[in-house]
Amino acid sequence: MTVRLTDKHILSIKPKGGSRAEVYDLQEPGLLLRVTEGGCRTWYFRYRLIDGRQPRYKLGTYPATGIAEARRKAQAARALVEAGADPAALERKAEAKARAETIRTYDDLVAAYFVASELGSYRPRGRPKRASTIMMERRLYERHVKKALSRSPVSEIGRAEVKTLTRGMLAKGITTQANHAQAFIRQTFSYALEEELVAFNPIMSMSSPAPKNVRQRVLDDQELREFWNALKHPSDLTDRNGLKITLSPGLSIALRLATLLLQRRGEIAGMRLVDLDLRQAVWTLPGDLVKNGRPHVVPLPPAALGLVQEALALKDRATSPFVFPSPRDLNAPVHADALTRAMGRLVKALRMPLAGPHDLRRTGASVLASERGDVAPFIVSQVLNHTTDAGGGSITTRRHYNQHLYAKEKRQALTVWENILLEIVGERAAASNVTPFALTG
Repeated sequence: MTVRLTDKHILSIKPKGGSRAEVYDLQEPGLLLRVTEGGCRTWYFRYRLIDGRQPRYKLGTYPATGIAEARRKAQAARALVEAGADPAALERKAEAKARAETIRTYDDLVAAYFVASELGSYRPRGRPKRASTIMMERRLYERHVKKALSRSPVSEIGRAEVKTLTRGMLAKGITTQANHAQAFIRQTFSYALEEELVAFNPIMSMSSPAPKNVRQRVLDDQELREFWNALKHPSDLTDRNGLKITLSPGLSIALRLATLLLQRRGEIAGMRLVDLDLRQAVWTLPGDLVKNGRPHVVPLPPAALGLVQEALALKDRATSPFVFPSPRDLNAPVHADALTRAMGRLVKALRMPLAGPHDLRRTGASVLASERGDVAPFIVSQVLNHTTDAGGGSITTRRHYNQHLYAKEKRQALTVWENILLEIVGERAAASNVTPFALTG
């Protein structure tokens, strides 16, 4: 609709059916007023670029920007277009320059990056970063990156500076975290590039400072037996100095649950009461708490359910909303690193090869997929909450259309694993493969 806009006409515009109304000014070509259902009135100038695109350049809101001023702004914008410029692009560059003037050092950039990540305005994978990921990045920055780069001007950080940092970490024997530090720096510069704070990402395409070794560690039956018994009776073990190993009841239960349920250590550590249905013996993780962003149903076989109930009965958790609260703050969960450290102490005391919580997950998955478990690989993937396995179908179908959560199949698989594990550790009699014959007279 095109009319000669007046104040009276502007105030009379009422969008219908929840939509918005757009009215062009007859006097000033390209001048557009957009009115929302809520009554917000915004001026735009619409123009055509040489490549055929037709951007809209925001001029202000009515009545703060009146008709006469909106027409003057539209005329100025048209003059830029006729001179071969893009008014909207020029404004974005000016805004980026203003932001860049407030972001001088790398510490300034990191602060802006974390704000954007927490608000969800920066979405490197198309979805907001999880709180646990941001927490991990903050800890990584404080521990390994801040001292070396925080005061450096953003424009002076390049590949040489990052290599100096990561090679220093490698010299101290810090390998995996060196890779993570480089990846974090690369992502902060990707954010800076998106916000037009830098012209290019100097860290892009850099090879990892340390080799990425794919872990293959799987615990055998003897190791599982010794580890499980150590979780139940840690004081029977001593460390290298001859001191008895100490392990809180909560961490003991958490590591046994990690062994039984095969879920990620962070998910076990962050288990919330609100996500548990003890009557149905189900633990449901919402999408914002898991790695792939999809809701995940974890059935609780009998022994696992018993351990959850045992954890809820511990005196030191009081009224915490978490099954495994932090010893320093009942309103926060125990940190996932606590599970790794506790397992590391036990493994060392048992003089076993290095193993961590993720190796328990791999161990259970390997047994389930073997002849012992005889569980289809696709169902094992569902237990582990891996969405890349489409079970022979399309990944697109699996991701966008197939919303079946496979709760029944996962319960059967986890029950199979629980029975096998309890037989291994001696808490359940091994099933006999001998069929008795009835004697007849």
